[in-house]
Amino acid sequence: RNGYTWITLNLKHRDELLEGKITQINKHAFSGLRRSKAWAEDQLLYYYFEVSKDAEQIIISKNEKGETKVNLGFKVKAGEKILVKTALSSVDAEGAKANLQKELPHWNFEQVKKEANAAWNIELNRIKAYGGTKDEKINFYTALYHCMIHPNVMNDVDGRYRGRDKQVHKAEGFDYYTVFSLWDTHRALHPLLNIIDKKRSHDFIMTFKAQYEQSGRLPMWELWGNETNCMIGFHSVSVIQNAYLRNVISKDELASLY
Repeated sequence: RNGYTWITLNLKHRDELLEGKITQINKHAFSGLRRSKAWAEDQLLYYYFEVSKDAEQIIISKNEKGETKVNLGFKVKAGEKILVKTALSSVDAEGAKANLQKELPHWNFEQVKKEANAAWNIELNRIKAYGGTKDEKINFYTALYHCMIHPNVMNDVDGRYRGRDKQVHKAEGFDYYTVFSLWDTHRALHPLLNIIDKKRSHDFIMTFKAQYEQSGRLPMWELWGNETNCMIGFHSVSVIQNAYLRNVISKDELASLY
């Protein structure tokens, strides 16, 4: 039936909010910053989002941290759908907007679903499993899917990213990645990716090199440009060595890391 509904962006959700910014561009587009503290001591997450329909009401809440929440009110008809699309950047809100315009310029949800399925089929076809039951194959490919969620690309579509020194850099010839839970992943995930996805693994090592040049340290447990110092050991070293033994990086690339 016809009625009224709300869509809310709450920047206070999850970890500690250090600073919030919500900028209204028009009645259906907004951008801003969520600066927070948790594992990452100072996580700068810029965003840009659009709604498929102009809002009837726009209420932005503030406190000592800045803008913290935006409530968007809409008149709706029975069965009506309102779509929201968003993009992120570690650099600035304009970077987030450019990411959205490049990667999702349309509002066709079914096209997004189709393209996502096609992209994941390419990745999961890196290994072809034979034999076993249907449930065993589902378990196998679910595990393989989990192997490809993180680390994930951090740079914007123009190559820019915020490095370990908090400055803006540009990745040249590689994608810059984030979320290196190396204490967890050095044993099995990285050796697997060194076999089935050498390009991605090479980009991991180039990311390590960039982080070393920017901060003087290889990553231990890196998250969104922050070293969390979580867990023990320096497992990036074993990841680098295995990448060299698997011919993912050259001898000269290996020497540049030590």
